[in-house]
Amino acid sequence: MKPSYSFKYNDIQITSNSKIYELEENITLTMEISEYKEFDAIEWVLYFENKSSVNSGVISDINDCDVLLPLDMPAEPKSGYMPKVGDACVITMNGMVDGFNYWENDKVSAQEYQFNYEYLDKTYKKRKTFANMGGRSSEGMMPFFDATAKNKGYITAIGWTGDWKAEFARADGGIIMKSGLKETRFYLKPGEKIRTSSVLIMKYDDAEQKHNKFRKLIKNHFSHRSCTAATRDGLMACELWGGLTSEEMKKRINEFKKYDIKFEDVWIDAGWYGECTKCDDTFSGDWSVHTGEWDVNKRVHPCELEDVMNIANDAGMNIMLWLEPERAIAGTKTEEKHPDWFLSYGNNMSKLLNYGNEDALAYVCEIVSQYIDKLKLSCYRQDFNIQTTEYFKEADEENRRGITEIKHIMGMYKFWDFILGKYPELIIDNCASGGRRIDIETLKRSIPFFRSDYQCNFNENPEVLQVHNANISSYIPYNGCTSKTKNDTYAIRSSYSSSWGGAFYNAIFQSMDDADLIWAKKITDEYRKIRKYFSCDFYNHGSVSFDDTSWTIWQYHNEENDSGIIMAFRRSHSPFEKTEIRLKGLENDKKYIFTNLNDNTVFEGINKLEISLPQKRSSVILEYVAK
Repeated sequence: MKPSYSFKYNDIQITSNSKIYELEENITLTMEISEYKEFDAIEWVLYFENKSSVNSGVISDINDCDVLLPLDMPAEPKSGYMPKVGDACVITMNGMVDGFNYWENDKVSAQEYQFNYEYLDKTYKKRKTFANMGGRSSEGMMPFFDATAKNKGYITAIGWTGDWKAEFARADGGIIMKSGLKETRFYLKPGEKIRTSSVLIMKYDDAEQKHNKFRKLIKNHFSHRSCTAATRDGLMACELWGGLTSEEMKKRINEFKKYDIKFEDVWIDAGWYGECTKCDDTFSGDWSVHTGEWDVNKRVHPCELEDVMNIANDAGMNIMLWLEPERAIAGTKTEEKHPDWFLSYGNNMSKLLNYGNEDALAYVCEIVSQYIDKLKLSCYRQDFNIQTTEYFKEADEENRRGITEIKHIMGMYKFWDFILGKYPELIIDNCASGGRRIDIETLKRSIPFFRSDYQCNFNENPEVLQVHNANISSYIPYNGCTSKTKNDTYAIRSSYSSSWGGAFYNAIFQSMDDADLIWAKKITDEYRKIRKYFSCDFYNHGSVSFDDTSWTIWQYHNEENDSGIIMAFRRSHSPFEKTEIRLKGLENDKKYIFTNLNDNTVFEGINKLEISLPQKRSSVILEYVAK
């Protein structure tokens, strides 16, 4: 398969696989290609440039990817027969559920990261089209696809942190894939150069190992560990709500120190800024209307958080700070002073900072740099609580559809790359209302530490967290989860990921006594012991659905030293006390030493394992290493 693309120029259809395509004199398209031969993978991205002194013609209907994915195609099912395993299909993954109250409904929330099978035949009606919603790349649908037939296929991914589209259709000899930005119809002004979406395609011949092959591809070439200078796999953070007083923050940090609870990051979330009058927990007060006011609230933080930083550093932790610089509420200082930096839509009180404006981009680089320098941040947590599509549409000039979004997203990448270049050890946490901006471009630069806003609940159902992890782990080795539940090992273990946060002591009304703090010490020690495995090969041996009568069982395996962990959860209404699994990645009949982390007992076994949990809603972690 060779990379190819299609588009229209002055409404004339063009399809090409040329690395350089001359649209007309001094107006060119360039395709940059990267190959990853050890993974049978290829990535490319298109650039359009106008080097002339006049406007270009109109470029429209861009498909950055327009290829035939070669496959040995099975016969189409006869009319009236259901499709079966091996038939031609596209496997999609749900993104974040639309709406603001989805996290109140466990069954709806558990649909996030679920897989769907879309079967293909030759008729036009069976052509499958997909898109995200609202302008954030993983809202509604994740930009990852598995085009497959006869258990072979291609995992594909789109790299664009805005609106995208994808189309799959059956053809003789394989599956046609087209993808690109959702709407494009624009001319380029003299001197303009823009990029569009990147695309990644990985071929596989072994359906059982396809996800681990893709995880390794992401880990080695499309992650913060491979694309930035960061040395940590992820975050290990204790959350403190930003509206807590500095004195309360210092008290809680000192309690962690006293009990030798070793987090790495003190995560100061929203509510620390502006002039809010009551902002000591997430769900009350007026902290949200001050978004865009990035001065520290001296009423609650008279030393502007520097004293909190000092106490955290003394306890062996660094500061992780929440910001949302891409949005401002109408009437806040910066929005009033520089209205030309912001995009508006109708009567919406939220204004969108336009990264395509050079002055606005310089401002956001400066304000974030100031806090990184001032508080010596280990992590910059960027949230983004706004849908963008209509803002960009309203700002586009005639015959410039798509340009505002393109320049905004290019500006976002430029901003993140600037920050990562200036602060090499920094980690960017890509929040975006919980997991709504996940794509291969953001994965290169950041971690989706808050993979779902379902984690905002103070009494989250851990079995929803299990469903999220069982599915997202098929594609993404570096992601995060948190739990606000204290003294509940089942819930906390359900949130373990390559990045993990303890949020059980963050709000003003949350308290911890001696027993709670002793438990927190045990849990954090346990997590530190096993966190090295979470970016290794992942195998799921149990349920991937929201079913409280089942078991969930995960295996993380390090093939380099033949070791790993098994995490088993007997769910809250499971009638089964025992289950038996055959571990993956282990040699048949080879002896392994297993350690039960519940009681530190040690036993010897092989790759066939029986697990017993006499109590409902209980869990066990088994660490193993080859004998």
